[in-house]
Amino acid sequence: MWMNTQIIALDMNTNTYYTPWFPRGAVNGMFLMEQIQSTLGSTFTVSVSTKNREDEGSEGSSAGSFATLSGSFKEVTCTDLKELVRFKIVTRADSVGQGAIFRFLPPTWYDTAV
Repeated sequence: MWMNTQIIALDMNTNTYYTPWFPRGAVNGMFLMEQIQSTLGSTFTVSVSTKNREDEGSEGSSAGSFATLSGSFKEVTCTDLKELVRFKIVTRADSVGQGAIFRFLPPTWYDTAV
């Protein structure tokens, strides 16, 4: 997991960052992120992408977007995850030097009951 990562805007364009792909732990997962500090406001969005190993391209498909849980914590619950998972971070700064410090906590994996 990414721990205490900082992103600083070097320009005022929309920038997209991706975490490395990691294997899913089960078919479903709940992901939690703590936004420790941010001067980006609402222009800091995070979503979950998923794909199978043999799928072409690097994007994958969207599995869900983080929403505020409480205070600085954001969460998303994703179902029917494929073999690989990663986070997509999109930022846009109003001025150079704005940024965010955040961390992803270990996910909670669970299978669908039959």
